[in-house]
Amino acid sequence: MQHHVHELPERILQRAVQAILADPHRMWRCSNGDEVQIVAAGLVNAHDGPDFRDMAVLHNGTVFVGNGEFHRKASDWMMHDHHHDRRYASLLVHVVLVDDAPVPDARWTIVLDPSDLWRGIRLHRERSAVATELPVEELQHFALLRLLRTSAEAHVHIRRVGTAGAVQAMASAWLDRLGRKRHRPVDEGEIAAVRLSVSSSAMGRMAQEFTSIAIDDVLGALERAERERIAREGAAMRRELLVNVVLPICVARAGNEQRIRLFQWYWSAKAVHPYGVLRRRFPQIAQDYVWQQQGMLEFLRDHSRQATVCAEVIHEYGFARTLEFLHVSGGSVSL
Repeated sequence: MQHHVHELPERILQRAVQAILADPHRMWRCSNGDEVQIVAAGLVNAHDGPDFRDMAVLHNGTVFVGNGEFHRKASDWMMHDHHHDRRYASLLVHVVLVDDAPVPDARWTIVLDPSDLWRGIRLHRERSAVATELPVEELQHFALLRLLRTSAEAHVHIRRVGTAGAVQAMASAWLDRLGRKRHRPVDEGEIAAVRLSVSSSAMGRMAQEFTSIAIDDVLGALERAERERIAREGAAMRRELLVNVVLPICVARAGNEQRIRLFQWYWSAKAVHPYGVLRRRFPQIAQDYVWQQQGMLEFLRDHSRQATVCAEVIHEYGFARTLEFLHVSGGSVSL
């Protein structure tokens, strides 16, 4: 069956490529030897220009946002005259089945095996059969956006009041939101105890000491810190504080290799519990992973503003002025 893959229509192949790249846990070895992680596969472009808009790629601790293009053969780049089209300048990712010619306009070239493409076709058909208002590709964009947004907030707090102060400020803000949103009585004593002790807790100490943690121990340090109680809270609250407070602070402070480990945790961590509001709003979307929940929450936060394009929202939040590890490809922003 694999020898027929080249005969499939271009639009089907584009959707298959998008589906296979939408696995944020997978690492891709590029033709130049670089290893990258596609943390958001981009949105299929139905108009002229690159096939995928606003892909987000993690490489050496830096998140790059830009466009992608798919060809059956790399030499199709020249055949289609893309090298003379400014819309394809500074392309982020070139995805091909046959790497038969260099494409200097693309930062990275990923060569797919035909078996990957067939798997992508099956994934796309399975997802298309399930009606949802939030496709997985946009869910990934919103999950990435939420982590970048909270990391930008952490960066600002760290500059103003230091890391310990950032832990205290962000945890207090999250606890305040928790108290306002809950539809059942809140244990005010529990909230007060967590607020008082969070900076000196295992998670608070880890955030403050994060830059000295060995690369290979980053995931272990996260797990150990999360297991230790702050006060009388349960595991669900500690996970929330880890994701919404400690993780963003660590991302803002991390070196390149540490940041890669943090992103790996974010895209692979299992959810501790489902959210009722998300189950009611998105009954067809699983809540198996932290990033799925975070993506849905960010979508609800921004839905009224219809902010569905990752790069535009990144500019809107001003990440370019606060985060040193974000690069927007093909634009005026370079950090």
